[in-house]
Amino acid sequence: MSELRVDSRWWYWVAAVPLVTAFWVVCSAWTYVVVQLVPEAVVADAGDVLSLPAVALGIPALVAFLAMPLALWMDGHAIDDAGGDWPGDDFPAPAIAVLADVFVVGGSVLLFRGSTVGALGVVVGAGLGSWVAIRYLRERRDHVFMPASFWEWRDELRAGDRRERADRTSGKR
Repeated sequence: MSELRVDSRWWYWVAAVPLVTAFWVVCSAWTYVVVQLVPEAVVADAGDVLSLPAVALGIPALVAFLAMPLALWMDGHAIDDAGGDWPGDDFPAPAIAVLADVFVVGGSVLLFRGSTVGALGVVVGAGLGSWVAIRYLRERRDHVFMPASFWEWRDELRAGDRRERADRTSGKR
């Protein structure tokens, strides 16, 4: 892990994507178990089991996925500006994130129009987006300081708040 510090919180949006995907997988598994164990919980097909949690997570998940390409691009530029040995052009993460967004949005549209192929598109997009996010965050951790514990994260957030307050009181922007 590097000690290079970057004044960017865009990576939080990148980290949100695998978290939302994991939460969706857990909710889908839970819904599937409920459908299997409770005879009164009858659904039409397996696509409904996947779409129920997708509807529940809908807007927050969509926002996280759509923000990821911009977050990858902004955070990568912030790391480049800070210096260090960031291999930003070796892995086209923002472009792959856009592809994941196409799968998620296209699959969602197809799913809500009644096509079961849409569920496959959402699953592929969620998997691709999570893979990109995890790979990016692992590479970022190797080149830039990232909080490893709750206490380090709290200190980082407080340091940023102190800088913002100091800038406001001194008139800087």
